[in-house]
Amino acid sequence: MGKVIVVGFASPLHRHRITALSGVDAIIYEEGDVGNVKVGDSIPILLILSGGVSRIVERFVDLNGIRSAMILSHPSNNSLASAISARALLEEKGVAVSVYHLGSIDNVPKVIKVMESILKIKGSKIALVGVNEKGGVGEAFERKFNAKVDAIPMSLLEEAVSNVKSNDAKSFMDDVLDRLAFEVPLDKLINVGKIYVALLNMARNYDALALNCFPYLIKHGVTPCLALAKLNEEGKLTACEYDLKSLFLMMIFHALTGYSGWIANVNDIEGNLVRASHCTIALNMIKSGKVVTHYESGNPYSISAEINAKTVTAASVSPDFNNVYVFTGSLNRSGDLGLNACRTQAEIKVNFDPSIILNYAPANHHVIVPGNYINELTVFLRMLGVNVVKYSSLI
Repeated sequence: MGKVIVVGFASPLHRHRITALSGVDAIIYEEGDVGNVKVGDSIPILLILSGGVSRIVERFVDLNGIRSAMILSHPSNNSLASAISARALLEEKGVAVSVYHLGSIDNVPKVIKVMESILKIKGSKIALVGVNEKGGVGEAFERKFNAKVDAIPMSLLEEAVSNVKSNDAKSFMDDVLDRLAFEVPLDKLINVGKIYVALLNMARNYDALALNCFPYLIKHGVTPCLALAKLNEEGKLTACEYDLKSLFLMMIFHALTGYSGWIANVNDIEGNLVRASHCTIALNMIKSGKVVTHYESGNPYSISAEINAKTVTAASVSPDFNNVYVFTGSLNRSGDLGLNACRTQAEIKVNFDPSIILNYAPANHHVIVPGNYINELTVFLRMLGVNVVKYSSLI
């Protein structure tokens, strides 16, 4: 993965308005100066500081052979007008480019941090835990992002869990007992604590994990749901059902929002409502929660919780990781909604006919986060060569 380089562009007429900017590597004021800044193998962010620079940007992109870039604009100095012009010029040349408009020029360092986090997916190392082979999706992830996907057999997970001492799981148990209301016996909580510690130890060697949880819960009579809830709160991203596609979206959303996102089944649509559910959710995404049995198995433990959000974004990715399908909506209600479904349940109100999801969704699982992040997904995923499709645009 190349380093992110931020190059600012300003007209000589605006030179006196430009002050020192955090995170900006160079500023170009004249077309004749574009050859003085080399991108090399760095990832370019083109910061439009003023109007009148679209041709300078075009020349800079040509000289450096840039085929993909992000353009940043801000509210002052006719920046946005020039950013739009530059985007149009570059698109005519076949350059993959998007404009991201900042609320303030002071937000440049934040954008750099997000970009660096997202670009870490390139060359990342992922573990599929509880499987014997990475499969076609794992191979597609490796090809798309020059990544490494390891398959870790179930026997190695079981061995790791058995090697965890009871005392090492105590802090996990104390934390969930303090924060969640248990409506089921506690006799197997120590088992979940040991799963948590075993996965936490594995996470030290990987950027993210995806766990094949159903075979484990069938054999051992206990689910890893609580362990995943705490791991994801702590930024040790772990997907259930060894869902690498959802794990990819969790990595993206965590970089954008600080939340891992909630992997959810689409269970029902009615009118303009989408109903979704799953048996685990990151603990930092909930307002209140209780611990109950797992939906399909009746085994301990699962979380039934209200989601701390008003607006949400939901996304699902294609098996080749080329396309992400998204929608936003308002969270109508969440928690235990009385649905015959997994334990954390949500009802999302959308402004399009949600039946479109049934025939265009690339997978059942959608990763859901608080807030509206469609624009951010569109801009940042383009830097990974991933296209964003709004469900509402398919109608």
